[in-house]
Amino acid sequence: MKLHYFQGSCALAPHIALEWSGAGYELSEMKRSETRTPEFLTKNPAGKVPVLELDDGTCVTQVNAVLQFIAESWPEAGLGDDGSPKSRHAMQRWLSHFNGDVHTSFTPYFMTHRFADSDGARAEVRAHAAGEVGFQLKIIDRHLAGRDWMMGAGRSILDPYLFVFTLWAGFMPDRLNEFPNLKAFSKRMKEDPGVGNALKMQGLG
Repeated sequence: MKLHYFQGSCALAPHIALEWSGAGYELSEMKRSETRTPEFLTKNPAGKVPVLELDDGTCVTQVNAVLQFIAESWPEAGLGDDGSPKSRHAMQRWLSHFNGDVHTSFTPYFMTHRFADSDGARAEVRAHAAGEVGFQLKIIDRHLAGRDWMMGAGRSILDPYLFVFTLWAGFMPDRLNEFPNLKAFSKRMKEDPGVGNALKMQGLG
């Protein structure tokens, strides 16, 4: 089993989940330009990471799907919901929010060239994006009050994905200074051995 990723991407989330699951895997580091080659597009026609390539050649794509695949394939790690409708809804709600709202709020900040041409326009795009990122992180910071993990009692596939956002926020002017619960969460994650292994393997720690 092989995880295709590039440094600094959301593929760090399933990498951490694989560390937590105890699964055997190898890494394939990509460059952004390589994700649009014909060879890679046979693995993921969308030209994005993460891609979890299974031993039989099947490729699991899209970060939410990859995370859920890991949780369901190694249930003994306890990274999924507890099977109840309430827990399943909470997991799906946060995965959808992370992917559809939080993740996309960072894109205009780091990839302003997609949205504007002039320096002035790009500065405006970046400022608006920073405001939206702050709005989204505040929602999660409130949720984490009194919790160590997104699902409450124990860690889950939500936590590595959230950890990626805290790393991205570290490149923004205000960092996590306005979000004490997220700041504590990020520190807790960095102290985790599996997280530390993934960071070192990707050259981030």
